[in-house]
Amino acid sequence: MKAYRAGIILLLFAALLIPATLAAGITITADQTDYYFGLDETAAITLPVSNTYSHDVDGTLRFTTVEQLQNTGTVMTSTKNRVYTTTLPTGNSNLNISAGTSDVPKSVKIQVAFQYTDASPVQVTLPEIIVHFVQDPSQYAKPPASQVTSTSGAASSAFGSSSVQIVQQSVSAQQQAGRDSSASSSSQSAQSELQNSQMSQDTAALKEQLQREAAQKEKNQQEFNERLAADPLVRQVNETLAADGFSRETATANPTAGNEGTFSMAYRNAAGDRVNLQGAMSGGTVPSVTEQSVAAINVTAPLTANATYQGFTQQLTERAFQMNQTFMNVTLSGATVNITYLSDKGIPGYVNATVDNGNVTQVSLAMEQPEINYLIIGCIAALAIVIAFCAWIVYRRLKARKKVLPPAVIPPLPAPVPVDYRKDALRLLADAEAAFTRREYREAYGLAGRAARLFLSYHLGDRRELTNAELAPVLAASGHTGQVAGIMALLERCSDVAFAKGMPEAGEFSAMIQQIRAMVNGT
Repeated sequence: MKAYRAGIILLLFAALLIPATLAAGITITADQTDYYFGLDETAAITLPVSNTYSHDVDGTLRFTTVEQLQNTGTVMTSTKNRVYTTTLPTGNSNLNISAGTSDVPKSVKIQVAFQYTDASPVQVTLPEIIVHFVQDPSQYAKPPASQVTSTSGAASSAFGSSSVQIVQQSVSAQQQAGRDSSASSSSQSAQSELQNSQMSQDTAALKEQLQREAAQKEKNQQEFNERLAADPLVRQVNETLAADGFSRETATANPTAGNEGTFSMAYRNAAGDRVNLQGAMSGGTVPSVTEQSVAAINVTAPLTANATYQGFTQQLTERAFQMNQTFMNVTLSGATVNITYLSDKGIPGYVNATVDNGNVTQVSLAMEQPEINYLIIGCIAALAIVIAFCAWIVYRRLKARKKVLPPAVIPPLPAPVPVDYRKDALRLLADAEAAFTRREYREAYGLAGRAARLFLSYHLGDRRELTNAELAPVLAASGHTGQVAGIMALLERCSDVAFAKGMPEAGEFSAMIQQIRAMVNGT
């Protein structure tokens, strides 16, 4: 009876360890609470977003900046709300925001919130972050990890529309310079009148400054929109989508200057399918754009006509896979294409391709293994614990009746299996490509760098995985002096993106994967 009760208790304890299914929602994260930028440097910040819904989520994004301007006798607080519609794709993605630039040291408070509807209004509000414009950002040591995160919760109120609010507050003479108890009342009165006159002049100057900034911002917005409409790449993508039956539904631009900034556009066809377009303008031109859609879109004519690509799509179709999502990084000279397929059991498959100047330079097929069912594993583990406990009870009872048997001879350990570092490095590259396809860019660059380090450590070193710093002298001593700089630059680039010090680029990542794969294969 005691063994039975103990078994029931263990079974209940194991059931508590089985993970519960989490409700779907949206999470917005900031890597830190304080960001430091140099003077005249664009304060661009990337916020990772996780959408655990099985579909894209349409909603409203509110981007608020709070800035304080102060002169003698006057403090003015400028609050600017920018409200616009946007779509967050399912899975992992990024929100790119900018606090502009400044030629003088100052701090700007930033608030980001996203509101959408899921049975009832839902809101994700990121805790306040602060952007500091300083003379030398390198003097400010980065603090320990201070990541802030916000997840979906009940919406308190609607966002309203974009607005600019200026609050003026007067500061008394006593607050500015302290009270002089020995001064006569007539001197205090004269000082007060002088201060009021100065306060009025300062207020007028601050208002004039804000008006100039507002006029400059409007000018930048107009110039940015004109350049965007005339950009060759944007026009080419717009014409291609129009040929597929998609028309532009919304367009959002966030310029930091007339020829700098980010933008996003949403397209829809008659069937209700959507295509999301994102990009950035630099120096008056758009070097590349990203297209993302769950619908079938034109993946460039050369790729469509490629025999290998056609064979992969036919192979997936015969295995009951259906197209789930298309992601393309498009330039004027070509495109990097990542297409995700799903089987009827939810197993993903990926077709990755690169098109350059009308030629398909790379096309591959990757398929993942079925996901582990942790619920079944948890139940099996709980059952195994109960059986093991019962067996232990039986053993204890039998041990009291029988003599103790001599201990069994422990068989010798098998000889260690040699490490196939080339195979392991190629496996890490395949995992990196799959992570990039899932838009897990930091993990993708980290896996790519690890694959290169693993190969070089085993091929040239003492058969243990080395760090970037440890690899430099090994490469120099190996006689590959002409390649040391290029290999170290590749490893440092992978580390920068993996630790959120750099931005991912699809074309660059594909070239890195090809370079590392060629190095591992010895070609």
